[in-house]
Amino acid sequence: MTTPLRTRRPGPDACPGVLSVWRANDGGLARIRLPGGRLTMGGLAVLAEAAGRLGAGMLELTVRGNVQIRGLAAGAERELAAVLRAAGLLPSESHDRVRNILASPATGLGGADVGRMVAQLDAALIADPVLAGLPGRFLFAVDDGSADVGALGADVGLFRTDHGYAVPLAGTAPQLWVSAQQAVPAALQAAHAFLTERQHQASAAWRLSELVDGPTRVAAAVAAVVPGSSTGPALPAGALDRPRVPPPGRLRTPDGRGAVVVAVPDRRLPAAAAAALVVLGVASEVRVTPWHSLVVPLPARAAAAAVVSWARAHRLEVG
Repeated sequence: MTTPLRTRRPGPDACPGVLSVWRANDGGLARIRLPGGRLTMGGLAVLAEAAGRLGAGMLELTVRGNVQIRGLAAGAERELAAVLRAAGLLPSESHDRVRNILASPATGLGGADVGRMVAQLDAALIADPVLAGLPGRFLFAVDDGSADVGALGADVGLFRTDHGYAVPLAGTAPQLWVSAQQAVPAALQAAHAFLTERQHQASAAWRLSELVDGPTRVAAAVAAVVPGSSTGPALPAGALDRPRVPPPGRLRTPDGRGAVVVAVPDRRLPAAAAAALVVLGVASEVRVTPWHSLVVPLPARAAAAAVVSWARAHRLEVG
């Protein structure tokens, strides 16, 4: 049975990036991709400084775990690009808009860790010139088994289980399972298959769900190429239906260190608040979640009180 298109796109993909700034009513809007939502404190300091000096003084958190800087004056995007390039936040100009990779925000905090897989996927994506042609809306998601980002309907998902990785496509029940070693190759092959199928259908689709029988056709194309791909047991009930969102507050982790989840009202984090977190010096990174919040991993549980105090001082939510 064929599946209908969900959406017909009226024009070219205008998804913003660092090098393709969207002209909004309040000025230019630049979107900085953060694969897996990961951002070092050094990177956060760079973004806070840039937002304060070149933009409207806010870091806007997106539903894909990225960050936007708004209010850029005409021409300011050139200086912003130079600043981000020097900081390693613009590793590829050709792939600027296609590095859309979600990951479980608490991954590795005492449990399974898909952080290395995210980095491998990002590096392989950048190294593939064909995949620079992906639409800026095309989305990857790597779920460590927490059933959080795996339920967000990514075009290509990698869902960790005890039996390997399920590969849900466009949020549908997985038709394909691969080993951990084949997970990244399978994701890349799925992206290639999307581009091929889009060309065959003479479609301007931005998302896999917009192609006729997209998930089924792409799954078949991946299974024909990726060694060891096979069917597997069903995912836990509801794993792809509703994300398990980490609530604001202290997060207890098996490794004993803990983390703090900080919700950002109206999804806009003042640059001054971001800079203050950097100065606080109790963490080495933050993780931007798709739910307009930050996960702050801690070197020791005792550091949680400092992060909670920082959040409350800047009117952020910590439960």
